[in-house]
Amino acid sequence: MKKLFCKIESMLDKKQVQIVKLDTEEKMLLSNGEFTPLEASEKALRTLFYKESSLFLSGKQIQTLKEYLEIHPVTDTTVYQTANRIYNDGNLYAYELERETGKCIVMTETEICIGKISHVFFRHSSDYKNQIEPEWKVDVQDIFPLVHKHFNLKNEKQEKLLILYLVTAFWGLRIAHPLLILTGEKGSSKSTTMRKLERLIDPKKSDLCGLPKGSDGLELRLSNTYFVTLDNLSNINRNVSDTIARAVTGGSVTKRALYHNTKEIVMDIKALVAMNGVSLIAKESDLLDRSLILELDRISSKEIKGEEELWEAFEKDRAKILGCIFLILSEALFDRKETTAKEKIRLADFHIACIKVGRVLHMTESEVSSLLWENQKNVNRQSIDEDIVACCLLELMSHEKEYVNSVTGLLCDLSRIAYQNGIVSSTLPKTPNHLSKRLSKIKSNLQSEYSITYHIANVGAFKEITIRNNEKVCDSCESENHQ
Repeated sequence: MKKLFCKIESMLDKKQVQIVKLDTEEKMLLSNGEFTPLEASEKALRTLFYKESSLFLSGKQIQTLKEYLEIHPVTDTTVYQTANRIYNDGNLYAYELERETGKCIVMTETEICIGKISHVFFRHSSDYKNQIEPEWKVDVQDIFPLVHKHFNLKNEKQEKLLILYLVTAFWGLRIAHPLLILTGEKGSSKSTTMRKLERLIDPKKSDLCGLPKGSDGLELRLSNTYFVTLDNLSNINRNVSDTIARAVTGGSVTKRALYHNTKEIVMDIKALVAMNGVSLIAKESDLLDRSLILELDRISSKEIKGEEELWEAFEKDRAKILGCIFLILSEALFDRKETTAKEKIRLADFHIACIKVGRVLHMTESEVSSLLWENQKNVNRQSIDEDIVACCLLELMSHEKEYVNSVTGLLCDLSRIAYQNGIVSSTLPKTPNHLSKRLSKIKSNLQSEYSITYHIANVGAFKEITIRNNEKVCDSCESENHQ
């Protein structure tokens, strides 16, 4: 073993192989420009020794070398950054095109080119696929007819909203992106639209996947993949909804390491997420509030194309669409001009990024904000429509300016309204406390969409609720509508 240690030390001295550290504190082997985690370096070490010394190392020798390298100090003090497909630190941008060569689209404030960046380690999922090179001889305005040609959205506003999402999707995880929800009746090409978006943003070797079984699979995918697509869902449970909501804005999950009682593994989960279904899949208000809903039109029998013809046409234009996206991005990404929008949606950084993209496409700030607030109003409606308590409350307040009662009394009145409208009473909360929790989830949606507010106060031995039906719309909606 001493000879092996001498050989690896010689390789380290000659910089044939280096021990480096990532920004996540993880140690890696760097050889021929390729990063390999120390924990999974068996193949890399075996290949290195066979190539340099014609030695084939046994499993025991490999394990000993790994244990030796784990306690060895780093040989390169550079702290390497990690990224999934896209790296963006505000001054330097890189989109990885090829895994094998490390070829990237690199942008700075002064230029855009195809090259390599040495200080970034790009993580790759098991189904990672290389991206094609963009077509640069395009005009940024070409993106409008190209999107109209290949995506069957309900109207022009929805097409503009998709373009804003599509370009900002290449921004990287420097900003939080909304959950993209594609809805539409059967035959509206929801899955095909998802495949097209995936080929543009983050190509995969595999076809679209549904929801992984168990929370572990979803969390792993959200950690390893830049653009996560969940196809043809009918519903999602509360735990999945919470995990996706956390991934939208960024968070971490912890798990016990396999075969260990006390060792813990921490995974960062932040990704772009898209899902589709005939009905609205996301029902929890916290997730819906971070969503972008796009409606697709059913394709008529005259417009239906065969798979081969459809994908041949899309692949013919894919490089042009990518060219438009990167040319728009090269201007929007380094736009230092302040935005004037006073009211922003919950994901404010996304709102600002959309405004900057809109500037390149000659869209005014008020037009971009109007599109985003209109989507927010649609989200509010969907949240309320999906909540039985909200529907019954709206019925209660349809002829009332003010309602004052105990929370218990309100629950009785809502139960009566539900019975009158043929709604199963089991869908309503069972206790006043549960009713208070349900109301808190839809409070902002009721205020934004219907100007209904409520206040709960302790009065003696019970809780009194006061609900008001205000004439004035919420300030944010009003200010945006008047722009």
